[in-house]
Amino acid sequence: MSAAPILLVIIGTLLWLLRYRFRDNFMRAYGLFFLILLAYASNKEYYGITPGMSEGTFSPLSLVRWACLMLFVWQAWQMSKPANFASDTRLLAIVILLLCDMMLSSIYAESIGYSFMRAMSFGLLAFAVMKGMALYLFNSVNCLRFFRFKYYVAWIVLAPLVVMLLSGIGYGVTIIMGQYAGFFGNQNMFGTFSALITPYVLFHWKIVAQKRWQRWLDMGLIGLIFIGLYFSGSRNGLVSCVLACVVYYSVINLKSRIKLTAGAICLVLAFIISPTLQGDLTRFVRKGTDKSSYVTDISSQVVEERRFEMWSGVWPIFWKQKLTGYGFASSHLLVFQFTSDEEAGRALHNSYLEIFGDLGLPGVILLFLLLFTIGMKALTLIQYEGEPLEQNIKAVFIAIFVAGSANAFFESWMFSVGNLTSLMYWVPVAGVVARWAFRPESVREPQAAAGVNLRYSTVRTQN
Repeated sequence: MSAAPILLVIIGTLLWLLRYRFRDNFMRAYGLFFLILLAYASNKEYYGITPGMSEGTFSPLSLVRWACLMLFVWQAWQMSKPANFASDTRLLAIVILLLCDMMLSSIYAESIGYSFMRAMSFGLLAFAVMKGMALYLFNSVNCLRFFRFKYYVAWIVLAPLVVMLLSGIGYGVTIIMGQYAGFFGNQNMFGTFSALITPYVLFHWKIVAQKRWQRWLDMGLIGLIFIGLYFSGSRNGLVSCVLACVVYYSVINLKSRIKLTAGAICLVLAFIISPTLQGDLTRFVRKGTDKSSYVTDISSQVVEERRFEMWSGVWPIFWKQKLTGYGFASSHLLVFQFTSDEEAGRALHNSYLEIFGDLGLPGVILLFLLLFTIGMKALTLIQYEGEPLEQNIKAVFIAIFVAGSANAFFESWMFSVGNLTSLMYWVPVAGVVARWAFRPESVREPQAAAGVNLRYSTVRTQN
């Protein structure tokens, strides 16, 4: 039975919001590209999207995706740089070198055309993110608009299907091997999506919600997200979501860090005292291997994991080509021989190992330099405590950057333009750069900055 009406309602509602609630063209261009990737991330066949519509270079949805990407790039091209935007030439140089490495590696890839198209598409996305999103998110009002869109997405995409699952209706709900995936094609995608969208809900709860019922509503949404994660069995998604929440509150202020420390101590004590909680945690972590006679401790659990089986299999092959790699978007083709799971074998499930297989040591070194540079900017932002609104804005971006970087160790989405997670990760990375560029004058003149009292209620009138 097709559940196409669910997809139509979700996409139609978000299109309506873009048309009537978001007036600027850049946000609409981003929203359209987000929506086409959201459709690709869904359980396509269940929602009535046949392989002929979505697979292949010239399929209808593929052409729409390219058109939306080009529109996003065009709107980014038209963005003008603010006079006080502080650029970082070192970061720009690292990004350009990494993109050039991707392009050049396609020359010796197994499929030159496929590799080059993947590299070119990521280059276009990188341009839209660097030129467009970094400048757009430099403005605090634009950050609020962007956060509002993601908050709507959380309500529209996540909440209804979890409610239907709990109510027993089940229509439109994806269940794969007994694990909840909601709107998405697999539970891992659901888990990652939930983790990377939760900081926007936290922001709304902390800053935007003014009345008590609004706060309770946001708490209910956060609860639904974690319920969905529990039923999904997505260990990586749940850990990433918890990490995003922890980082978010750690960035805000010292008081939140103290509360987090106290809460963590209480949680650890609860697991130590309660055998029931220990058993539940063990079953969740071992995910089907808890009854295996081969699994007795953490090391044997790691060996039983299919990801470890693939990683240990491809590592010697990747090391043989450590100076050049096998070409961008090509190394995952070497995974199939090391797994009997045809679905799992479509990806390496490790973005860092995959880029090493694609580009060799030069590529992975450039990637680590890029992430290190972004991480240092995030630390700079954390050290400077501004007014509450700005603290929460940068907390959203830093939380997603940290959670996404950790999540990518177990999933291969970081350089896939057709993967919604890639867009959801790289845009907040641009947000970290944008807030860092917004920061310098305040850091140099702390006394002058102290007089600025930017509140959501005052900014909201401009939004």
